[in-house]
Amino acid sequence: MKKLLILALGSLLSVSSLRAQIDVEQALSIGRNAIYFNDYIVSMGYFNQIIGLRPWMAEPYFYRAVAKINLDDYAGAEEDATLALDRNPIYPRAYLLRGIARFSQKEYASAVADFRRGLELSPRDTGLQYNLSIALLQDKKYAAADSAATELLQIDPKNKDAYRVLAQSALERKDTITATRQVDTLLAQDSTYIPAYLLRAQIAAERKDYPTSIRAIDRVLALDAGDASLYVNRAIMRYHLNDLRGAMSDYTEALRLEPRDRAALNNRALLRSQVGEYSLAIKDWDALLQVDPDNYIARYNRALLQMRLGALRSALEDLNVVLTRYPIFSEGFIARSEVRQRLGDAKGAARDQLHVFDLQNSKGYRSKAASTSRPTKTAKETRSREDEAIEKYNMLVETAPEPVKDKPKYTSQIRGRIQDQETQVTPRRDLILSYFAEVDKDGNQGQVYFAQLLDRFNLRRQQQDKNAPRLLMREQGGTLSSTEVEYVRKHLSQLQEHPEKTAQHAFLKGVDYLLLQDLEAAISSLSEAIDRDPEFALAYFARALASLRRSVAEQGRLAEPQPVPPTPTIRPSATGSTGTTPEVASVTPVQTRLVAHSPLTDLRRVIELAPTFAYAYYNLANLYVKSGDTSSAMANYSKAIELNPSFAESYFNRGLLFYSEGKVREGTRDLSRAGELGLYKAYSLIKRMNK
Repeated sequence: MKKLLILALGSLLSVSSLRAQIDVEQALSIGRNAIYFNDYIVSMGYFNQIIGLRPWMAEPYFYRAVAKINLDDYAGAEEDATLALDRNPIYPRAYLLRGIARFSQKEYASAVADFRRGLELSPRDTGLQYNLSIALLQDKKYAAADSAATELLQIDPKNKDAYRVLAQSALERKDTITATRQVDTLLAQDSTYIPAYLLRAQIAAERKDYPTSIRAIDRVLALDAGDASLYVNRAIMRYHLNDLRGAMSDYTEALRLEPRDRAALNNRALLRSQVGEYSLAIKDWDALLQVDPDNYIARYNRALLQMRLGALRSALEDLNVVLTRYPIFSEGFIARSEVRQRLGDAKGAARDQLHVFDLQNSKGYRSKAASTSRPTKTAKETRSREDEAIEKYNMLVETAPEPVKDKPKYTSQIRGRIQDQETQVTPRRDLILSYFAEVDKDGNQGQVYFAQLLDRFNLRRQQQDKNAPRLLMREQGGTLSSTEVEYVRKHLSQLQEHPEKTAQHAFLKGVDYLLLQDLEAAISSLSEAIDRDPEFALAYFARALASLRRSVAEQGRLAEPQPVPPTPTIRPSATGSTGTTPEVASVTPVQTRLVAHSPLTDLRRVIELAPTFAYAYYNLANLYVKSGDTSSAMANYSKAIELNPSFAESYFNRGLLFYSEGKVREGTRDLSRAGELGLYKAYSLIKRMNK
């Protein structure tokens, strides 16, 4: 029910064409064009540069908020819209945008206040008026929502969204007569308007007029057959009409479109059981348990079918899991008693029977059973998606028709709604010294980091030899290409052919050895550089990398027969849908053996010598994460950000640490900033952790 902004027209240009001395108006236009073509990450690059040059302007903050809205970064969009309003408090579209961001975070009262303020400045803005009506509707202020929708019709008498709000408001108040009248008005205006048919299907379903509901869904499918939920909805109507084969056919089509749909898997399995297709039903339960391993209803149903087919050991395993979770589920103990009896475990069967007897004679059990028991069984009793009572194991899940959702389209890895892409989110890696920028599989060059310390070193080198290769600071990536390996070998050979007893010469050899993965030689050469110049900060920085890499390699060799520990990753909680704190995969501390040169000591020495070198704090923070010292890691990420406020990787990793501590708001704030600075995969994580 949200309407987002689509702004500006024009041609798309690359961010790389924007130089330091940019034409601000041209850059603003290019950024708007990028939004129009769904290149939200590209657009933010332009707006960031404009903000750096003219931070007093409201427009770049506003348009950056538009990009963030489209990336589902609602907290970041709200912050940017507020910054735009701080600079221009009479900016109606900024109130609209901030209202949408707040609405999307379920802050309905604040959203309503923004939409009303925007309407004070622009009374005939249909976007503001429509969003006001849906915010009021979502906040269950039905009379106010009706009033706002009626005002929208005064501005635009044929506005279909207004009629839809009026119909939905009436339906939520159980006034199906008014809702039907509004739907009829909608369809008289536009006989192809899908939301009207969905409302008609919903109204009919609530009246238990299943044939009418089916006809409405049929009409929607004729207009758009690509939504799995439509088949799931029609299937439950067919089930109520005792058309089991038709319902199964619909669930099969839904699963073709969305193989992980839980309601479709659950319901088709139950229907297959009813018609005697036990092996196929078990396959559906298997698939559902792969998607949702903690689905005890699925596990219990699978156990019952395994009993029927004689797979008693498998049935017993499933029943043990279910009864551990539900220790007063008497039907389950009766089933397990039968399984144990058939397996020859007479004592176990007797224990289960005795437990059932004790339950049935317990007052506490009887009151509990009375509160959770289902009503008298009717022919077609169902349960809601949210109802997970184990006693309702043989009921189909009933779903209500929902509006068709727009489906995102992609044209590249960093274009469009990248937050919808499934990504494995892991911490950003250490920064290293190299001669080569990283290039991804799409040919995009990775970030190269400016460091004054490194820049001074390169300047001295080129004063000595104008053809000397420049060292870069970049994120640790994959192995070198064959061309790059040949380049480094050639450079190392030149150094060896012309030996010099200088710290710089030893340092360069150490960097080359490090790039070629000759870690012992790298540490030896870098130690020589440090012996020759004990204040050579870059040599300590490189030696820390080499020592850590050697330690990890040796640990890997020692543990070779064992499984490799998982990389620390963020994952949503298994119960995240109920609002519990998201979980973070445990970070396995790296048990590094003592080496001659501790990476920790070397990085601390870098900070001593170059206290403004942000990248040393960042690598040190990564090291603390690996050792499990999250408080020290947090402090060092924060120091790196203090020294370099545009350090995206530090925001990203600190955001993951906040999430690991259950601080979702702080983590989202950091991930939003990381995404704004170009780490677009942050948006996928923001979306997952804020569901």
